[in-house]
Amino acid sequence: MNLTLLDQNSTANASFDCDASSIVPEGIASLRFQVLICLAYTTIFLVSIVGNTAVFLVVHLQPRMNTVTNLLIANLATGDILMTIFCIPFSFISIFVLQYWPFGALICRIVNYSQAISVLISAYTMIAISADRFLAIMWPLKPRLTKRTTKILIALVWAGALLTAAPIPLFSTLVQPIEYYDQCDLSICTEVWPDPDSDHSYSVTLMTLQFVLPLVVLIFTYVRIALKVWAKAPPGESVKQRDLRLLQSKRKMIKMMITVVAVFTGCWLPFNVFMLVPHLDPEWPPLPYLWFLFHWLAMSHSCYNPIIYCYMNEKFRQGFRLLVRTGKARLCAVVGGGARLRDNRKRSDVSTSTELSHLYPSTMISTIGGSREWGDALMNDRRSAARDLFPAFFTSRCAA
Repeated sequence: MNLTLLDQNSTANASFDCDASSIVPEGIASLRFQVLICLAYTTIFLVSIVGNTAVFLVVHLQPRMNTVTNLLIANLATGDILMTIFCIPFSFISIFVLQYWPFGALICRIVNYSQAISVLISAYTMIAISADRFLAIMWPLKPRLTKRTTKILIALVWAGALLTAAPIPLFSTLVQPIEYYDQCDLSICTEVWPDPDSDHSYSVTLMTLQFVLPLVVLIFTYVRIALKVWAKAPPGESVKQRDLRLLQSKRKMIKMMITVVAVFTGCWLPFNVFMLVPHLDPEWPPLPYLWFLFHWLAMSHSCYNPIIYCYMNEKFRQGFRLLVRTGKARLCAVVGGGARLRDNRKRSDVSTSTELSHLYPSTMISTIGGSREWGDALMNDRRSAARDLFPAFFTSRCAA
């Protein structure tokens, strides 16, 4: 499928004005639609960058959050950040704003490869999280994953994503699919495979690995986990208070992860089906409005996970609040610390001079100027006096 919104039926004309206005569908070219998509993509870009960066920092900067599951969640946030950086701006600019690829062939290969990697990292990490939860709850007495093992697992996730997407940069190139691009010396970035069968086979394989397989694994594991966790205790079996709290904690975690799976399905299913249809029916029209809707929905998936964690997980909420307070205190120290330090020094100098007038006779102060020993003694006494007068200055910090 050519990634262009231009009306290919209008290319029979002999000449073009090379601003795409004559052959872009009228609704797509309208200012109202351009403003709409600009706001839509900018919103998910900002929310995703801020939210996923916060998740990553909460997990890696707060020791109590540095658990096995949270390390995997941080890796999921990393994949979402990559998807936000490589998918949203490049797709938005090249498809909706310019209608051509302005970044060159090398960036075309890098961006296409990075886009596929970021989506695969998110999909494979969700499989790893579900497997970790499945093993921990179904077989609680077996050894759990260690942090070292988890880091190895994360490395395998990245390696699997890199290998799965390896064919994409090999076949990514710049093409001129219609006469408009040829006459205006413009191109689009897409994949050109040796034959349609290879293209179709890889597209189906990629869709299976990045969507169908994760969805099947997630549904299987979380259904089994839910049946296990929500099963009632056998009659007559006492439940300790500590066990009850642990069970409630597990249920909250499972609810959160099931929500993550539901959002993943709702965001990616329409776009994957929409991208698969042209391989089954080559005459399928581009339908730019549907492409925009489904593409935006898929890209918006990158900003939902942090919102889910904040809403459904108390520890993440506490971590976010602590991160905000810490960031506010550091910013306050940087911005306000310098001015406050200068003001305190001025007050300290004035008050110290007043104090010294009582500590030392004026004749002594005037005669010790040429004596280094007396000068050192005077400076030490001034520091001591200032410390006594302004203890807050020497322990100054910016209030939160």
